[in-house]
Amino acid sequence: MTDDPRPTTRRTALKRLAAATTVASLAGCAGGSGGPETADGGGGDATATPTATSADTATATATPTEPDTQAATSTVETATTTTERGAYTVDMYTELYFDPVGLFVEPGETVSFELVSGAHSATAYHPDNPNALNRRIPDGAPAWDTETFGDVGTFRNVTFETEGTHDYYCIPHKMVGMVGRIVVGSPGGPAEESENPDLPLPDSARIVEEGEIAWADWQENV
Repeated sequence: MTDDPRPTTRRTALKRLAAATTVASLAGCAGGSGGPETADGGGGDATATPTATSADTATATATPTEPDTQAATSTVETATTTTERGAYTVDMYTELYFDPVGLFVEPGETVSFELVSGAHSATAYHPDNPNALNRRIPDGAPAWDTETFGDVGTFRNVTFETEGTHDYYCIPHKMVGMVGRIVVGSPGGPAEESENPDLPLPDSARIVEEGEIAWADWQENV
């Protein structure tokens, strides 16, 4: 009796299907060892994106620190806008003068330069300041400067730590003689070596003796 060929055909087909499934499975395992596909359709051989090392991260995220300037600023003259008035006041006028024009203070005292009218500055004769041309403050003293300001009724403070004679001027009005003098502790420094070139100023010894010299009193002697 001859066997029915249909069962044989069905078994053969099942064997072939099983073989094909096995081959596909083995191929998938072999390809999987290279990692997932890349965006361009490549396999696991694509070059991996390098990651930042801890050293790189530290370099990229580190923020440089500001130098410690506290020690440098604790003993020098400073010019700031503040609501706290100093022990002494020098007024600045549209008529282009400082009053008092001569003032004596002890080291560490604060002077308030107050704007009565106009727009002015109180600026040390120091080469680092605008229009100073020469130095007329003690050696080692910083280039203190309130800068020009025009808000009438406001003031800026300068704290004097360096002993000696400090000549100063108004930046926009220096050439027309708006100058002044402050003696800190005792006279001394370049200002004592020659007369102020922009306008004669009171003698430092007189400033120390009287404490302050008003502009009107000084003008009677000029």
